[in-house]
Amino acid sequence: MNTKLVECIAQIILSLSEEERQLLETKITAAAPSLKVPQSIQQDILDLENRLKTFEAKYQMSSSSFYQQFKAGQLGDAIDFFEWSVFYEMWNNTQKQLAPTQS
Repeated sequence: MNTKLVECIAQIILSLSEEERQLLETKITAAAPSLKVPQSIQQDILDLENRLKTFEAKYQMSSSSFYQQFKAGQLGDAIDFFEWSVFYEMWNNTQKQLAPTQS
């Protein structure tokens, strides 16, 4: 880590007026909007993961394995399986959307 650079940047930021700080924050947010995952989205992801874990424990298989089998028509049409597939699709889509953020 380049601590000297960080110290210099910190001094510059601290010397900015409130208006300049707000402008800087706006520029940073616009340049990298995916750097922060809002707290509400993080909570939604945790909720989905908990639902998936519940099904995984109940049926003793991973969600990815379940989903492959379900889509292949190997598991039947129990309501649990439809719910599980929807939660898995929601979770999977969220992971794809957040992939650039998490790297």
